[in-house]
Amino acid sequence: MQTETGTKPVIRPLSIIGIILLAALGGASLALLKPQTMTITQIRDKGLYVLESPRNIDNFELTDQSGSLFTNAQLEGTWSLLFFGYTFCPDICPITLATIRQFDQLLQERDAASAENLQVVMVSVDPQRDTPEKLAQYVAFFSDDYIGATGEFAALFNLARQLNVSFSFQARESGDYLVSHSGEVILVNPEGQYHGFFRASPDPALMLETWLAATDAWQDDN
Repeated sequence: MQTETGTKPVIRPLSIIGIILLAALGGASLALLKPQTMTITQIRDKGLYVLESPRNIDNFELTDQSGSLFTNAQLEGTWSLLFFGYTFCPDICPITLATIRQFDQLLQERDAASAENLQVVMVSVDPQRDTPEKLAQYVAFFSDDYIGATGEFAALFNLARQLNVSFSFQARESGDYLVSHSGEVILVNPEGQYHGFFRASPDPALMLETWLAATDAWQDDN
């Protein structure tokens, strides 16, 4: 742009329009990156039932797939998804864990830092058959980062009861048995509290949308 000595540069109308367009595009990009604000009712309507007030979880002791102790301490400092099932489950468990894996991948693509702050735990309600070695093989099929844990029946029952999860054993004529259990995915916040749950048979895309909204709202309150 040429100017005369002692005169101000002339800004063409087209340049102003270009600046406005660039600013608008930049604002749109930021809007796409920011989680959509939703009310608690909207979040619930889309499949994530967020509790009005998160609940503390009583102390518990389980054993993870490496044989190490898994307690409340492992639920603090990070968001956690807990799913109660068992490795011999013919349908709900593999489908739900695959869904969680898809959600996890979507989250990594959207916000890698948030994905790093999320742990997935499968709690087996079939300790008789699900040894640490069996759990290690099973969860690794979905992700090397996923945790498998189980324990004494009393510990499992008390933990499940607090999280509104039910399970029962059904004998078969063959002498084997199946375990009937809830299909919800439990959400635990970084303070180790029961924060809510994704309803059974969740959709990965809706999980991402509601998870981002719920975690963003929690951070604003804390």
